[in-house]
Amino acid sequence: MECVVIADGNSYKLATIIESHKNHSQIELFEDKTKKKIKQNQIIFTITEDIKNFNQELQATVPQIDIPLLSELINENEKNSLEILSSIYFGDDATLSQKTSLLFKLADSHIEFHNYQDGSFSKCSNEEQQQRLLSFNKQKQAQEQYQYYRSLFVDAIDNNSKLDNPDIDVFKTLHKPDKHSAIYKVLHHLAIEYKSTPLEIFHKVGLVNDLAEFFITSFTRDNSFITPEDTEQVIDTTTLNQRFDLKVFSIDDSSTTEIDDAFSVEITDNGYIIGIHIAAPALDTSLNEAVANNISTIYYPGNKITMLPMNIINKYSLWEQTSTPVVSIFFNLDSELNVLEYTSSLNMVKIDANLRIEALENLFNQENLEVEHGYPYESELKLLYKFACILEEKRGKPSVNNLFTDYSFNFVDNKIEIKPRIRGNPIDKLVSELMILANCSWGRMLTNSFIPAIYRVKQPNYPVKMTLSPDSHTGLNVDYYTWSTSPLRRSADFINQKQIISMINKSKDFYTIADPDLCEVVDNFDTKYAKYIDFQNKMERYWSLKYLIQEKSSEIEGTFLYKSTVSLSGVPIQIDVANFSTPKPKGTKLRLKIYNINLSTINFDFKIISIEEV
Repeated sequence: MECVVIADGNSYKLATIIESHKNHSQIELFEDKTKKKIKQNQIIFTITEDIKNFNQELQATVPQIDIPLLSELINENEKNSLEILSSIYFGDDATLSQKTSLLFKLADSHIEFHNYQDGSFSKCSNEEQQQRLLSFNKQKQAQEQYQYYRSLFVDAIDNNSKLDNPDIDVFKTLHKPDKHSAIYKVLHHLAIEYKSTPLEIFHKVGLVNDLAEFFITSFTRDNSFITPEDTEQVIDTTTLNQRFDLKVFSIDDSSTTEIDDAFSVEITDNGYIIGIHIAAPALDTSLNEAVANNISTIYYPGNKITMLPMNIINKYSLWEQTSTPVVSIFFNLDSELNVLEYTSSLNMVKIDANLRIEALENLFNQENLEVEHGYPYESELKLLYKFACILEEKRGKPSVNNLFTDYSFNFVDNKIEIKPRIRGNPIDKLVSELMILANCSWGRMLTNSFIPAIYRVKQPNYPVKMTLSPDSHTGLNVDYYTWSTSPLRRSADFINQKQIISMINKSKDFYTIADPDLCEVVDNFDTKYAKYIDFQNKMERYWSLKYLIQEKSSEIEGTFLYKSTVSLSGVPIQIDVANFSTPKPKGTKLRLKIYNINLSTINFDFKIISIEEV
């Protein structure tokens, strides 16, 4: 079998030829037995003696070659063949073994010599050698760092121990890594080796102790929030209509601190006046930049990141027994609850009560609508609900998804509590319909006043979008629809409220169509808001899986929502079972076994135990 010396990348190796063809050969590298195809010009020369003996001669000769001596004997940047270099170093009668030894030694001397990979070399200049030496030292340092970090992590993983927090920026490494860094390469390779992820590895070795806190910090670092300077504007409320004659009340769950909306009911000789009163932070123009950047309050189990700082929220939130400025819209109704007219004004009101849903829904529910209980605001609530039903019927679209389930997370004594609440009771319909009414009415008023507004538009076969062009929302079956009723929580509502205030005051102090803050919200709201929702869903999924671990749940029920999408019972988690079952009718029940819950990836494995055939 023919033996040869071949060029293999930047090095030279011994090999035996298995098959030889016109343009290429199939060879087997000596010692490691790797087989590969090479081009014919990669063959430097043929070896006539036994390859094992030849290799032993090389091993003895290569270390003895004095590269500095050879370097002194030749000129810089002058290309020399191996024959010439061998003659200079060994003399004219240099053996094949000596030539090959010199070839291997020169290939390893990449600081002193250029390697042309055809068996010829040239001497580098002093400047080139310095640059190459610097590069070599960097590579060496990087390799040493790689080995250091690899040993560090492998020992910790294999021994199930924790690292003493080496100098590693965990967030940068995971979110904005330098892909050429040693730590990134180590994590990448270990993730493949251990069939894991970089975050899992950091968690295993203790560099990420609290996964929930890590997810939150990562989100806030990737989505910067502007905190307004603590210089609140002093609002002159003496110019506002003093409507302390109204009994104003809000309806929210017990965890709500940003109380945006409240209601009032007046009885007239011919019917009623329904008032919808919205907190008025847009009176403070110093908040404009922060609102345009922050887009929305972000909610997640156990906490939230507010769009506005708490001092502003506390100042404008509709707290019980406080007097506060509001933007109000009043609807005059006849005795049959038909809307005769509506007007809007800026008012000072006193909030009489903050009604909480958890307590209210025990009495104000579908079963008790015809029963007189005597609880606070019972008559007002029943009237508003009756009005809401009329509004919903006129729109021809439901305001609340009756199958949708809200989940509240509570953390008590280091335990997780998850409480589901099915939407669709009278409270939900009452609030939803009155908010739709206010948002549509203000949208129409702004349009008719030729004041720019941010509209929520939904056309058939197209997703809902933000736009400055007034158009209908077919999902709600209304001609105009704005967001204006949650200015403490959403930027679009805050900006629209500023426009409404200008309309009421008949002033020119409103956002123009080209205002950068207005354009920022319209252009980026949906993208940013989608990120916020994804983060909320991620945190809900994390705590749901943590809850299943806490409860030692190995089996769980589920319900088909759409085709192969299944909602798990008792937790806000949806899964796709397309690989395990054919699509089933909506409402079909099934039972699942869950296992391998991974809190780092927020995922788990499952298999179907049974399906309740319909």
